[in-house]
Amino acid sequence: MSDRFKRPSGTRTPLGDRGKTRLTSPPRRASRRQKETMYQRIFYIGLIAACVLIVAILGIGAFWEYQVKPNQVVASVNGEEITRKEYWTYQKIALYNQARTYEDYALQVTGQQQTQFLMYAAQFDQMREEVWGSSDVSEATVRQMIEDHLYVAGAEEMGINLSEPVLEDYALNAFSPPGQSLVTPIPTPTMIPQRAAWATETQQVLETQQAAALGTPPAVAGATPVGTPAATPAASPVATPDIEAARITASSEFELFQEDVFDDADISLDEYMELWVKPQAARQLVDARIISDVPQRAEQVQAQHILVATEDLANQTYEQITSGASFDEVTKTTSTDTITAPTGGELGWITRDQMPDAFTEVAFSTEPGEVAGPVKTEYGWHIVKVNDKAEDRPLTEAQYSLAKTQAVSNWTEQQREKSEISSDYYEPTPEPTSEQFAPPPDAPTPIVATPIGAPDLSATPVAGPNLTQDAPPAGSPMATPGQ
Repeated sequence: MSDRFKRPSGTRTPLGDRGKTRLTSPPRRASRRQKETMYQRIFYIGLIAACVLIVAILGIGAFWEYQVKPNQVVASVNGEEITRKEYWTYQKIALYNQARTYEDYALQVTGQQQTQFLMYAAQFDQMREEVWGSSDVSEATVRQMIEDHLYVAGAEEMGINLSEPVLEDYALNAFSPPGQSLVTPIPTPTMIPQRAAWATETQQVLETQQAAALGTPPAVAGATPVGTPAATPAASPVATPDIEAARITASSEFELFQEDVFDDADISLDEYMELWVKPQAARQLVDARIISDVPQRAEQVQAQHILVATEDLANQTYEQITSGASFDEVTKTTSTDTITAPTGGELGWITRDQMPDAFTEVAFSTEPGEVAGPVKTEYGWHIVKVNDKAEDRPLTEAQYSLAKTQAVSNWTEQQREKSEISSDYYEPTPEPTSEQFAPPPDAPTPIVATPIGAPDLSATPVAGPNLTQDAPPAGSPMATPGQ
């Protein structure tokens, strides 16, 4: 090869070598301005990403709080859903009513009791402020809302009128002046003659006791008070309620109620009528229909019992009685039922609803004058003595009250059984029974009155409005317990 075609040594770098030279050459140093620009770009990108993330989080949170959470289903009854928003609204109204109830009580008393009632009202108002948006759910309130649906469905089955005009009257009636009802009073069943006579006798006994407590002689029918003219004073005319005036007053009060509650509970008038008034009206009308069919007479037995803790002692006691020992005397020394023991275990006349099933089965299958047992109940072991029987005896007021309560409870249970109910917060349970045996109210024993206690603020109240104004609102310590 000619020398002129030879590559001069060191004049060129092979292609591969040139590539290596470029890769191993020192990097070009960025200027200060370029670094600042790069850092600013990174900062802005990070800031934008953080803002986007925050907005996304806030958006998701708002969507959860204002869209998802309020529409969560807390219960379903026959395909009708009860949402968390409806629960919040229902709870706020209930708490508002409770607070106003205690304020009303405070106006009727003075001193420390007034202070306590006002404190309770303030506590219910504070609880009301914490309802909206809360994840807590009161099982008692869910149970009542579920039963509201059962009552409305039951009212429709019975053909009870729950039209808009009827519900409007019920809504306003809660705010009408006392004694001026805007709804047609629900008639109570007429007392049979024997029960009416007993009621009169009871009233006379109460008046005698009150007179004795006040230190004044009881009034005698037909007697003329000493030191007063014998002339009979003219009767004062009974004022006729002005329904229109009552309606105007109720309307004004209802408007104030709407201002105080509707915005706070996020509810419209139509929603209030459907969620609150309709179920409460249905409860009253359905219960009245059920109660109207409760008989005022029933099969009854007059019985005594001895209650002991163990089966061995019960067998020994039974042998002692059947060997000729006095039932009354053995009762006084042996029975753990300290209330009836002093009277020989007297239970008075009892119906089939007043005692545990096992006791009832034995008592109603035993002939007068015979002793039966031992029979076991949740309270222990009983020895039963039947003194008399009646196939169709009038019910006392206590027995009739129990029969009405039982009839309503049975109807509600039937409605539950035929309905499809779904909820994580609803578990129907039987009414708790006391470990301590309590004799029937009509037993010939002194009944110690239970003092009115403070409200249980650990559980959220579920009281309904006083739509008839015939009794204190449900859920208050002065009210008859609801169903």
